[in-house]
Amino acid sequence: MPLPPLARDEDSSRALLKAGILSALVFAVFWSSLWRLWSKTNPFYGEGNWGHAFIVPLIGLYYLYLHREELLKARVEPVLPTGLGRARWIGSAILVVGGLAGKFLIAPLFAGSLQTYLGVASIAALPLGALVLMFNWGVGSLLFGLLTFGYGIFPGQNDYVKDLGLVFTIFGIVLTLCGWQVMKITWFPIAFLICSLPWPGLFYSWLASPLQELAALVAVFVLQMTGVDATQGGTKIVMDFGPLRPSRTLNVAEACAGLRSLMTFITVGASLAFLSSRPMWQKLLITVTAVPIAILCNVIRVAGQGLLDVYVSQKLAEGFAHQFVGLVMLVPAFFLLLGVCWIIDQLFVEEVDAADAKSASAPTKMRRVAPVMLKANSPHLEQ
Repeated sequence: MPLPPLARDEDSSRALLKAGILSALVFAVFWSSLWRLWSKTNPFYGEGNWGHAFIVPLIGLYYLYLHREELLKARVEPVLPTGLGRARWIGSAILVVGGLAGKFLIAPLFAGSLQTYLGVASIAALPLGALVLMFNWGVGSLLFGLLTFGYGIFPGQNDYVKDLGLVFTIFGIVLTLCGWQVMKITWFPIAFLICSLPWPGLFYSWLASPLQELAALVAVFVLQMTGVDATQGGTKIVMDFGPLRPSRTLNVAEACAGLRSLMTFITVGASLAFLSSRPMWQKLLITVTAVPIAILCNVIRVAGQGLLDVYVSQKLAEGFAHQFVGLVMLVPAFFLLLGVCWIIDQLFVEEVDAADAKSASAPTKMRRVAPVMLKANSPHLEQ
């Protein structure tokens, strides 16, 4: 039975009041992180590497607007720490076993910083599993977020850990108060916030190093194909022009590693995917393809800079063109993402059409059979 307009208005007012109170509490607890994130990512005076971050929560809000009807229909069932059922035992066991396996089996397969990061992330699953077992998924996730934030303050002293604590806390609040039916819709805007979090400096440098070397390797290959005697040494490109012209060395700096475009296009790819009505596997596939597309466009950009330096002008390659070529490469990267979407649509459209045709032909078959059944079972028809 639908609620009268007055009752619906009262429910909406209560919901807005609760949302306002919870938002104020979250801001009061995490104000230092929120202010730092704004200072670092805002488009006015923030860092250029994270200029895309301000649009991430806006895309999340637009996603919720597109799914507003589903949100209104979703059943609200708070996930409270009551009833220690089999699902909690299984979920907690998976987290604990997965964390131990990640720490002692998977992380040792890697070396250096990656081993450290995987080990820390795996160990974090252990307290989460314990909290889920004691307080259920809702309150457990909420407490885990607050504890992560506290650990980021001390002894971790890591801004990224504090930011992850903020995201986990928001997840826990929504799950605790609204339940799994609502979380099926709201999980993407919450998880999408991670794309707006600036990476730690050490992780940024660790990830940038192989991308710098890859860009230098491709640039050397392109220069050699055009007749330039070029060699690579790490992130440096050495070009020898013979006795008539001094040799020249170019360095693929950390800023040219392409991490800025990488994060930007992961954000764009996820937006294109999740703002559509595609199946989940297609959304994830489109998001993942943003990574090689961003890397490809960046190495082409670095190679283009090398060609400009050799055949046009050194000053032009180091000045305006250095920034302009980077902006120009965003265009083909965007169209490559659209191309991936188009290919997926073309590959799987026939299967969808066949399923629709089969379901559409089913009522016709039923209509042909129905008169025969009536004739056999109805005495009036036999007379």
